Amino acid sequence: MGGTLNELVLLNSGIRSCIPPEIGALRELTVLDVSFNQLQGQLPESMAGLRSLEQLDVAHNELSGHIPEGICALPRLSNFTYSFNYFCGEPERCATLRRNDDRQNCIAGKPDQRPTDQCMAFLHRPPVHCDGHGCFAQHY
Repeated sequence: MGGTLNELVLLNSGIRSCIPPEIGALRELTVLDVSFNQLQGQLPESMAGLRSLEQLDVAHNELSGHIPEGICALPRLSNFTYSFNYFCGEPERCATLRRNDDRQNCIAGKPDQRPTDQCMAFLHRPPVHCDGHGCFAQHY
């Protein structure tokens, strides 16, 4: 299926999990929309392997961490929406995309981000780790 699937749209599907690293095997994917779910954790580095991807929408989830550089370097990516999450960093390269939406995250120095207290409260929760068995919060 990795060589034939072109579009994966799971918009508002009630998914409460993480994005598995295996997503990078979908080499022919041109559209990936997992917005309006309850996805957690970070975007996997393997997404840099989605060389055919043109549109990526991960908005309105609970994703966090830094946007991997390789995602914004994808050769065909022209529309990347990652608003309304808790990302704390993005590569400068993301700003060169034709359309990107980074509103309402926790990215310092960027306009239209979440309030600092909201970011701090989220970032002080136990970190979420994802593996082949799903997501879990590591409690100390």
